[in-house]
Amino acid sequence: MRFFLDSEPSFTYFSKSMSRKTKQKQTEFFKKQTKAYGGSLLKTRKGRSQGRPLDTKNTMHLILKSSQAKGEWSFKKPENDKNIRNIIEKFSVKYGVKILSLANVGNHLHFHLKLNNRYTYRAFIRALTSAIAMAVTKASRIKPLSKKFWDYRPFTRVIVGFRTLLTLKDYIFINQLEGIGHSRTEARWILNYDRKFRNTA
Repeated sequence: MRFFLDSEPSFTYFSKSMSRKTKQKQTEFFKKQTKAYGGSLLKTRKGRSQGRPLDTKNTMHLILKSSQAKGEWSFKKPENDKNIRNIIEKFSVKYGVKILSLANVGNHLHFHLKLNNRYTYRAFIRALTSAIAMAVTKASRIKPLSKKFWDYRPFTRVIVGFRTLLTLKDYIFINQLEGIGHSRTEARWILNYDRKFRNTA
């Protein structure tokens, strides 16, 4: 995945002759890494040691993943896809969360979103994940699931910087193409073609 690493690279020493530009790039990199929380990052001690960064100035990348979302429970199943989009629209309006783009890849969902109020995130994500799980599995409070539906706690990353924003847009575009049946190779080819078309238009 191009957006985050499960672990950060370590450096034993920094050369005194390192350029100011190189130092600045490394500083920016580590700052970006601390803007991520959740998902498989919680397997690491460092990933568990900090709270979830939330931001109302910058946009965010959200990932919800369930290995159980296959077959009848696949997010891509037409009925499930329709229900999921209705649920997202309902709770994004209720909690003032702006959904900039969405990619449904079958067993996980990618969101590019913007919070208007950081204090509504918890209510939004709880309502969203609960409603999606119940809609897909047909579970209810009376007949709850016997096992956990979501693989991890939601992964979020604050998107800082124009280049990072463009990378996220490309990444979600690729996942959207994969969601409608294209391979990763085909999706990258379409992305590159789209870039060339935009540059020459």
